[in-house]
Formats: sequence, structure tokens, C-alpha cells
Amino acid sequence: MGLHGRPLHSIFVLSGQGRSFQQPVIRLRSAVGLLIALVMLLAAYLPTLQTIPNGSDHYYMIDVGETQIVLNVWGTLHATGYPHYVLAGSALVALLRAFGVDAVLAPALVSLLWGLLALAVIYGLALHLTGRVWPAAALIVLFGLTRTVWIHQVIAEIYSFGLLLLALLFLIALWRRPVRGRIYWLALLGGLGVAHHRALILVAPALVYAVWNELTADPAHLPRKVVRALLLGMVGFVPYVYLPLRAWAGGIWVYGEPGTWDGFRAQFFGDEAAHFVGLPGSLADFAGTIQLINTVLITDLTLPGLVIGIIGLLRGLRQESMRRASLALLISGGLSYLFHIMFYTDVLSALILQITLSAAFGWWVLLHELRRDSPMRTGLLLILPVIGAVILFAHNVSFITALTRDETGLQTIALLEDAPLGSTVMIAWGPRHFAAGFARDVLGELQHIELVDHKADFRALAAGLLVTPDYTFYNQPPDWWQDQIGAPVYLRAAAPYLVQIDTQPELAAGAGGELRALREQVVCTDDRILLSVDWYTPERPAEDRSVFVHLLNASGALIAQADQFAPVYGWRPLTGWTADEVIRDVYVLPHAPEAASIRYGLYYQADDGAFVNVLEREIRADC
Repeated sequence: MGLHGRPLHSIFVLSGQGRSFQQPVIRLRSAVGLLIALVMLLAAYLPTLQTIPNGSDHYYMIDVGETQIVLNVWGTLHATGYPHYVLAGSALVALLRAFGVDAVLAPALVSLLWGLLALAVIYGLALHLTGRVWPAAALIVLFGLTRTVWIHQVIAEIYSFGLLLLALLFLIALWRRPVRGRIYWLALLGGLGVAHHRALILVAPALVYAVWNELTADPAHLPRKVVRALLLGMVGFVPYVYLPLRAWAGGIWVYGEPGTWDGFRAQFFGDEAAHFVGLPGSLADFAGTIQLINTVLITDLTLPGLVIGIIGLLRGLRQESMRRASLALLISGGLSYLFHIMFYTDVLSALILQITLSAAFGWWVLLHELRRDSPMRTGLLLILPVIGAVILFAHNVSFITALTRDETGLQTIALLEDAPLGSTVMIAWGPRHFAAGFARDVLGELQHIELVDHKADFRALAAGLLVTPDYTFYNQPPDWWQDQIGAPVYLRAAAPYLVQIDTQPELAAGAGGELRALREQVVCTDDRILLSVDWYTPERPAEDRSVFVHLLNASGALIAQADQFAPVYGWRPLTGWTADEVIRDVYVLPHAPEAASIRYGLYYQADDGAFVNVLEREIRADC
């Protein structure tokens, strides 16, 4: 049963305007309008649904890989933990996987489910307030194609779930007919919403305004109502017990230390995000935040769309039938915007959605006005949403596809397949780390390595085989490793684009001679040719040299090359070598059918710009 004792499906059928919920024609038109709108959106969503481990580091995507893992293993997310989302999402993912759905796809389908339900609720509210099917259908199509909504329908993230809670709160608050226990339903659902994401607290003033007359109808009982509502709101935080329980049970992918009081408190209050919250440090910072948020809103809605949305809500204030909804949405969107520009220095999608939902209802107000007037304006009702939908689709589809099809995650997994058996691989916390974790802990791959992030105890790990990708050193350079380990570090290639971090150099004392390749080996695979070289120097070189590696055909013509600024992917300049040290290097070339040999060596660039080879060797590469 739904609100005020009516079936839940009745939220999609208008009750006002002298029409009955039970009229079959109205019910059919309402259902058809919703179905057509959702089918149109699914036509956009499904081709962009994320079906691979996430690799993108765009701010929309930064936590997606973590979510892909957590929902598959019943883990916990980064602060504030989001236990409602994790519990519901993990159960749905388990159900989907029981029916054969892929482990990568299942979390994205959960987001899609929450998102479609949210749009259906928004449709039901719009339909209830005006009785107009096609403006309500146009509202959810246009809103559903805005960038922040669309992306969170097709990736594993928390925001479509938050949007559903937001939509339900407005549905209950703005429902025109009496709702038994409306205040308490809002308190209970609001508590769940704020427990899910603290940004939903900014909707509270709008909801209080919407139900103010009902709240204050009996002043003598107002304190009792408020106390009851607060107690009901607290119920929403009960699922937070999941965090310590999961930690105590030894679950994998448990973020932080929620099994301790300090760890739980840090999770609950989101301490790690505290640096984003607060007044701007200067007028320049304030102006920068305004520009950032305005850019996001304009990208989402387009500048005309943003302006039209505001105008629509303001016009709604002039209509008695629309005033309460328009003002509530203005309060919600306005407070979310003001908080964002004044107290939050990064982009927070939860706040963006609260603003864009309000603006989208402004579009709906104007569409409703067009529907009420002349046949010419009725024609515009059909044309304008189509134009808007085409613009939003064209504006967003390539961008969203690029994010959900980013293969960096797959490339990371492929890279780690070459890691030495028994090695500990450090990949800094972020999308690449999550992709490796997904392969290891969800798919059961990469079982030959241990995976750690940049917060590991490297003093202890340095006693074993410690490896990291070559790109790591851009953010964690050799000096960083030396500080973490507390000893000098010596780098050498462990595998293609993987660097081994040792605390002692490999020496070949007594080898004598001169700087040279002590050992060399060519290994062919299906798609590449690997040249391994052990460089040796009897004494520390006085000058740096670069490396050339050329793949040649039988005629000696160059096919491909794998030159490096310095050995070990540019991170071991010769002047940093130790006397008698052996530095292993690995060079990757494509597997070309016409390949016959590899010519490699060291070179430098003379003052006149010419390249001078100082060591040159050639080895067969007949694969």
C-alpha cells in the first residue's frame, strides 16, 4: 500500500482536476507516458553502461572501481561508509550474479535500477501536481539526459541511490492530498537520506516549508512532533553498525579502521573530506569556486537551460497551484548552490543533483504553461523537449562513452600479469589500484602477487620482492621511496613497465672491462618482443646516456623502436649507478612478422645536435 492507503502505483496517476485514480484511460495514458520516457532514456543509457573495470580518473569516476569491488564482496566504502547503499547494492549484486550477470556489469545495473526508480518517482510527482502526462514525461527525459544524472545511471556510484531518496522526499512533502503521518514519514526517510549522504540535510528547509501548515496545525503538540521526528530520523543511522561488524568479521575491502572507535568516528564524520569544507581562504578562492560550480551546472543544463529553469520556477510562484512546489524547489536548489559556493571547494555531485533537479522542474512548469494555452503552444510543447533532448544527447554521449570505455583498468590488469611470482606490488590508492583489486579479489586473477597501496609499511615490505609500475615515480619519486623505507633504494626493471625496488644494489664484482651489456635475452610472445638487458659498469659513469632500441627487418630497415631517456624507464640515469652494479632493463617492441634483429645501445646528443652512439649491439629477433 502507498501513501494514505492507496496502492503504490497510484503515484503515477493524477488524482486532481476532477479525475479518478481508477479511470482506466488515465491510468493507461500515465503508464504509457512513463514507459515511453524510460525506453527513450534506456536507448541512451544501455550503450554507455560500464562493462569493464573502471580506469578513468575523472572526478565522476574516481571511486567507481572501489564501488565495483565493494558491492561484489560485501565490503565497505570510503567515508562516510554509505552503509545503506552498500547493503542494498551488495544484496542486489549477489542476486544478479546468481542469475549469471557479469561481476563488472552488476554494480552498474544496480545504479541504473535506482536511477530509473528515481525518475519514475519524479514523473509521478510532476503528474500528480498538474495532471499533464507529456510535460511530466518530457521532464524526466530531459533531466535524465543531463550529464550528472546520465553518468550516475551507468556507473557503480552512490548518487542515483541518493537521487531516489531525494525524489521520494519531495513526493511525500508535495503530495496534495492528506498523507497520514506525513511528518513522520519525512523524518524517517530524511534520516535515511542524511545518513546516506550528509548533503541531503540541505533539503530539510524546503521540506519543512512544504509541510509547515501541517506541522504547526496543533501548536500544543508541536514539541512532541519535533521530538518524535528527530527520534525517527535517528533510526536512519542504525545501519552504520554494518561498518564495525564487517571489520570484526575480517571482511576484505573494508575501508579504514571502522572496527575501532577512532576509525569508526573518522568514517562516520568523513574526516578525510574535511579539507573540502569551510569558508574560502580568499576572494580569489571564492571566485574560483563560483566559476567551477557554474561551469558544472552550465555543462549539465546548458546556459539557456539553466536560465530557463530558474525562470520557470519563478513563474511557478505566480500560480497558486504551483506555488508550494516551485518555492520548495527554489529553496532546495538555492540553498544547495549557496552552500556549494561558500562552504565546499570541490565538486560534489549530491549537491549538483539537488540544484539541477530544481532547475529541471522549472522546465516542467513552463511546459505545463504551454500545454494549457493555444494549439500553437501545444506544438511547441512537442518540439522544444525534442530539441532539448537532442542537444543534451549530442552534448553528453561521447563524453560519457569515453569515461565508461576507458581501458586503463584493463591495461593495469594486463601489466600486473607480468609481475614476478610472490612479489608485492604497490599501486597508489585510486582507479588503477581498484582495477587491480577487482581482478584479484573479485575475478580471482593476479593471485601470484600481493597488492598494497601507498600507505603500506614499506620498511617491512622492502625485505621482500617489492615492485611498482614505472608511472608510479611521477607521484612517488625515488626520494619518496627512500623516505618510506629509511634506506637508499636501487631501481631495476622487474618486468615490462614494472620496477623492482631494492635496498641493496646487485653487484658483479670482478667482472671488469667497461660499461657494457653483461647479459641479453630476446623473448617473443603473441603480441610483442621483449629484450632484456643487464647493464654493467665497473665504475660509476661520469656522464648520463640514453638508450636506443631499434627493431629491424632483414634489410636493416627500422620497423619499431623502444628508446628511453635513461635505463629503467628513465629512472636510473647512469651517473647514479654504483661501481660494479648490474642494472636490469626490459624493452618492449611489437611482434612484427618481418622482424629479424634488434639493434640497441647507448647514445648521447652532441653539441651540434647529432646523435652519437657510444655502445651498440645487435641481436637476432627471429620469432
